[in-house]
Amino acid sequence: MTTTTAAPAGARARQTHYWRVRNGRTPEPPESAPQAWHIRSGHPGGAYSDLGQELDQPEHHAPTLLTRSRRTGRREEEEFRGGCLSCAWEGPVHRGDGYGDGDNQAVEDAHDHAFPGWRELLPVTAVEDRRALPLDRGRWAQLTSCYPPGWLDRGAPLVVASRHRREAHAAPHRGRPRYELRVARPPVTRGKRAADQETLF
Repeated sequence: MTTTTAAPAGARARQTHYWRVRNGRTPEPPESAPQAWHIRSGHPGGAYSDLGQELDQPEHHAPTLLTRSRRTGRREEEEFRGGCLSCAWEGPVHRGDGYGDGDNQAVEDAHDHAFPGWRELLPVTAVEDRRALPLDRGRWAQLTSCYPPGWLDRGAPLVVASRHRREAHAAPHRGRPRYELRVARPPVTRGKRAADQETLF
């Protein structure tokens, strides 16, 4: 009979538990690690951690993405939920294959928790601005002037118009310190252009 340990709640604690299972430090078989909730690789807090909750805990709510595999019949199915690196909050479970299906909803839930009102931010619609905009201090300051106070210091997302349907949100990395959340392109109405960066500058 295999004994299973109760999985802790909260993204940081779940990440530690995942690595402890994977490294054989629990009664659970190491091959069962993908079935344990853990931070999706490439998302904030997704680094190796099995000696305790050694991930640096932010002083503010910080969104991340939790995932696990579940066997349904003969196939593996992925489940996703938003998480927070500074508290035990976790969002509802979404199912999908990733790449914008299931994972996007979970990342959005996490941003609703950390940055309520982010959906009202003006989206960047010019593709070339995604990388160039944060490097242009003047344009970046103009775009982010409508962000609530303190959001930029806490890693508020950059909202961009999707290039195609079901485009996955992009996690932060060294060259992009914040999530890039993809939203539906604003409709263009006669006599009024969509909210485009050119109208800002």
